[in-house]
Amino acid sequence: MTAVPLLPAPSRTALAAAVTLAAAIAIAGCNRDATPAPSTQATAATPAAPPAAQFEARLNLVNNNGTVRYDGTVGSDESRKAIEAMLRQAYGTGVTGTLAVDAAARPAPWQANLPQFLSAFTMHGAAVGFDGQRIELSGHASDSDRTALLARAEQLFPGYTLTGLFRGVGSSSPDASAQALAALKTGASAGDVVKALNQTPIQFIDGSAQVSPDSLAVLSQAAKAIQGSAGERRIEITGPAGAGEDLALSQQRAEAIKVQLIVNGVSPASIETKGHPAGSTDSGASFRLL
Repeated sequence: MTAVPLLPAPSRTALAAAVTLAAAIAIAGCNRDATPAPSTQATAATPAAPPAAQFEARLNLVNNNGTVRYDGTVGSDESRKAIEAMLRQAYGTGVTGTLAVDAAARPAPWQANLPQFLSAFTMHGAAVGFDGQRIELSGHASDSDRTALLARAEQLFPGYTLTGLFRGVGSSSPDASAQALAALKTGASAGDVVKALNQTPIQFIDGSAQVSPDSLAVLSQAAKAIQGSAGERRIEITGPAGAGEDLALSQQRAEAIKVQLIVNGVSPASIETKGHPAGSTDSGASFRLL
């Protein structure tokens, strides 16, 4: 057998280094192959924030002895500028207020015909509110002014809900809740007026001392009856109270009724107010002569 010559020491060293290097390369390759391939699945998109709940654009106007004060909220700065320009055109320097801008407000459906309505809204002491396709008239307005403004609103905003002092005038149906007041004869006694008032339901927004828009016209009619009554007419109003409602809310409701009567011409000195005692049974507003 032929003997295999031994490599010189330097060659053995080089061979060992080469083997070590090859092993390292092999290990690195294995590790690389074992590394999971990047996922090709698209990263899930971050859910978009839910859109803000939308609400109706609003505009409130109050005519205080010829100076018109306004506020409300619309959906864009462009709409704000257009409406404020309409108000300045209608009332000149006798208008003041501000409109907020909120992108969640829907487009104002009443904006296009607002100038024609403003030209008819000139009654001192009256207030009007636009809320989507709902328009509420409040404050004080004569029967003729209410009728004229109602006709204008029906012409400009067909299909809208017209509430507050718009009820019971013009082409609107008479308010059934005011039948007792409507049946009073001119110059009826204060006692007869009080009797009719006690047959006239006055509604409030649930849990509050705010008179319902549906009762504003009723209280306007009540004011006329009180002013037209004969003899002594100092009247005490007891505010309505529902089950579980307290004396304070009852008192506040009595005051709210008084305010509406005063706005419509009744002397403040002729009206007293009080609340139902705490723990009393469910009751509506009541009236009595003092």
